[in-house]
Amino acid sequence: MLTNSIQSIIPELTAENNPQGETGKQQPVSLTSGNERASVFVAEADKSLTKAIGQLQNGLTTHFYSWGNFNLIRLMMYILKQTGPAHAFMTSYSFSQKSIEQLNLKLSQKQLLSFRVIVDNRVKTMSPIPFQMLMNSFDYRCTSIHAKIALVWNADWKITILTSQNATDNPKMERGTIFTDESVFEFDLKTLENEFLAGSA
Repeated sequence: MLTNSIQSIIPELTAENNPQGETGKQQPVSLTSGNERASVFVAEADKSLTKAIGQLQNGLTTHFYSWGNFNLIRLMMYILKQTGPAHAFMTSYSFSQKSIEQLNLKLSQKQLLSFRVIVDNRVKTMSPIPFQMLMNSFDYRCTSIHAKIALVWNADWKITILTSQNATDNPKMERGTIFTDESVFEFDLKTLENEFLAGSA
């Protein structure tokens, strides 16, 4: 049974947390090549995440819009900075090569302690190169799925991200909710573990 004591953080819609304005269109950014380009991308994404998400608190539910500034993986990376090393389990309808590289980096740095993923069956044909990378990198299963959920947990945190975002970059406005309630986490973990066991490689 879900508790009724969960408070909610709903950021006021201002220029600060919607830097793109009401349309959510991305503004052009001058980038160079190589590591500098990656650093600029990360810095800009982190600024947008700080404005959209802020500091999580146990017992509080956070609502957000992405305004096209970050995807589900970048959001998970931002949350890991707050939780410290943690386990992760997620679902996605699609996956990009960049997202796989980011996850592999966090695994190699031991910031991700473990990672499992459920992806839609169509990823095999829609994105064959990222799917091959995913196969070689992670403990995964395929099934018919459109839900986008990410679970992040350790001894201090039990986080559920429920969102319209995938593990791909998308310039469109996306909506999400971050729960820190253990009962929500356990509900999703049990469901996804059952789906993982029923999925195919």
